[in-house]
Amino acid sequence: EIVEKDMKKANHYWERAAVGGDITARHNLGVLETNESSNNRAKKHYMIAARAGYDESLKRIRGMFMAGHVTQEEYERTLRAHKDSQDEM
Repeated sequence: EIVEKDMKKANHYWERAAVGGDITARHNLGVLETNESSNNRAKKHYMIAARAGYDESLKRIRGMFMAGHVTQEEYERTLRAHKDSQDEM
């Protein structure tokens, strides 16, 4: 049986989870925004998740930095916050 994806509903629940502090949901919102070519919104989601220690979001921020969508200052701040978060775990 094929299950139809309801991305509108998924987005709603990812937003609720992200507001509640779920970093995986925050990353997923970034992926959704990337897929919709909304780089600025995606960057914000990835930065929040990366600063909370989410490795995949940090990789996305690195790629956005290499593509010129993130400044060096933003990248360095995010990298430091990611490291600090990892050190706390």
